[in-house]
Amino acid sequence: MRYLLAVAALFSAAVQDAVVAKPEQIRSNQDPVFHFYLQAYPKNASMVVLGPAATSEYFNIADSIQSTNTSLYLNIGSDSTSYKTLTFDKTATTTGWGLEGDTIITTQTSSYGRQLNFLACKLDGQYWQVYFQTGSSTPRGKTCSNYQSLHLPCLC
Repeated sequence: MRYLLAVAALFSAAVQDAVVAKPEQIRSNQDPVFHFYLQAYPKNASMVVLGPAATSEYFNIADSIQSTNTSLYLNIGSDSTSYKTLTFDKTATTTGWGLEGDTIITTQTSSYGRQLNFLACKLDGQYWQVYFQTGSSTPRGKTCSNYQSLHLPCLC
């Protein structure tokens, strides 16, 4: 039994630290943002949103997440709320991103520990602003969907 647990732990660590060999889209798979894709907001290139597949970006995913469309990095803000603003920036200030299967997570060794929850709040049209969620709070006065997860379309 101990042997199986050790093998499972090693496999989990290897998957979390895996590098995706090709640029991939990142999408949600839960309503109300089912199959909306991660991208920069057209009105603000540093704002991270979920939006239509037609305007989605592709990402290199390793310890950092970098858009191949813009070369900008996905970073987590230092907000005092449980929901942290995500931004696209020229440098990678957030490391410790990883994959668990096809799910985007922060790894156990990151400053956030293993987390996989995001918050999506309606902006306009087909765009929802995305936050990294470490608790359960949501912004007042906004229509939001809590406990979203982000995934690769497939591991093909």
